[in-house]
Amino acid sequence: MTNIGVFDTGLGGLTVLSKLVESKKANYFYFGDTLRVPYGNRPKDEIFEFSCDIVDFLEKFDIDYYVIACNTISVTCLNLLEEKYKKTFIPITDGGLKAGRSIPGDLLVLATKATVDSHFYRDNIEKVGKKVYEVAGYNLVDLIENNQIESPKMDESLEEYLDLANKIQIPNILLGCTHFPLIKDEIGRKLTYEVNIIDPADYILDKIETNDNDLKIKIFLSQKSKIAESIIQSLIKFDYSLTYVDFV
Repeated sequence: MTNIGVFDTGLGGLTVLSKLVESKKANYFYFGDTLRVPYGNRPKDEIFEFSCDIVDFLEKFDIDYYVIACNTISVTCLNLLEEKYKKTFIPITDGGLKAGRSIPGDLLVLATKATVDSHFYRDNIEKVGKKVYEVAGYNLVDLIENNQIESPKMDESLEEYLDLANKIQIPNILLGCTHFPLIKDEIGRKLTYEVNIIDPADYILDKIETNDNDLKIKIFLSQKSKIAESIIQSLIKFDYSLTYVDFV
């Protein structure tokens, strides 16, 4: 069996895992750092330290390669992780770049502060002649992780973050954080025009290589969370095991 490690700062990577397990059979080992989420407002050295904690934990499962189901980790730590572990890491940003470059029209990247500050998407997509706008959704991950998807604060925040898109009617919105597909419907309701909402996870499936016939899913979280259990049940349609890990 192929052993694939998938990891994220919290629950957002479950949106990536759900698409992977529906597309490719393998042994999946998912780690969500629900204890220390969010990473998006943290300094780079701390993001790398936390990412190493996760990979160190997953390494005991003889992982063949990793999927970084987090834009923040992808834009800040990809090269550092590859250098330290000498393993293949597939970043979710590969999917974002593929989508951003291939889909017609300009786009807005809605992401965490760390991803926006890196200007990764802007600098790489504008090379092909598109205009890329960037908006940092500072508190969206916290709201999602704290089960406030349907709340006045979420409505207020999305109105603020999507104001630019509504004003100039940007044709594409790239979800530059894997938490954000969990609020795709809420985002759609706050837009005043027809728009293409892009989930980068849809564009990395062709990078996953496996010829396995069986599917096994092990999910590890660093803090107990009822919202996590609810999201897992809603997204993962196959048998899985869930373990809470005290590794900090």
